[in-house]
Amino acid sequence: MNKKLKIILVIIGILILIVLNLLVYINAHTQNENTNTTENVINTIVEHNIATEEETEQSRKEMLNSYPEATRMKVYVGQYISAIDSKDYETAYNLLYENFRNTYFKTLEDFQNYAEQKYPDEIVVEYLNMEREGTMYIVTISITDPLNRDTPAIQQNIVIQENDLNDFVLSFNVE
Repeated sequence: MNKKLKIILVIIGILILIVLNLLVYINAHTQNENTNTTENVINTIVEHNIATEEETEQSRKEMLNSYPEATRMKVYVGQYISAIDSKDYETAYNLLYENFRNTYFKTLEDFQNYAEQKYPDEIVVEYLNMEREGTMYIVTISITDPLNRDTPAIQQNIVIQENDLNDFVLSFNVE
């Protein structure tokens, strides 16, 4: 009986090892599928965001195409001012004409310091005038602080070069 008990124990041990190996294999296989599923979900989200950005860009271009040039220029100025107003200096900085940026604001920090000193915390824009000179547009605006009526308005000329719909750069008179 001792011999039979040993054989039974060895068989039980082998069966336990087989079951453990199967569990490890199944667990590893399931984790691989979950990883692949997660990667597929991430790829799908990224592809959707890219498609959405392209659709948004296309619909924005269609909207801009329907506007007269004066309205397009106001939209471009509004984009710049909105970035300044929301303290998104990097976006505003990237809208600047490269040579202008290199001349007056060599770094984003230089531009941020200028913007923080020049513009009020809250901005209201009034469009005073717009002229076209060749491929350039000069938009004259008045910037006021609605929360502080005692602060004098800032008058600024913004020069816009539109390369294509929603593809533009700008510069302005630096004081």
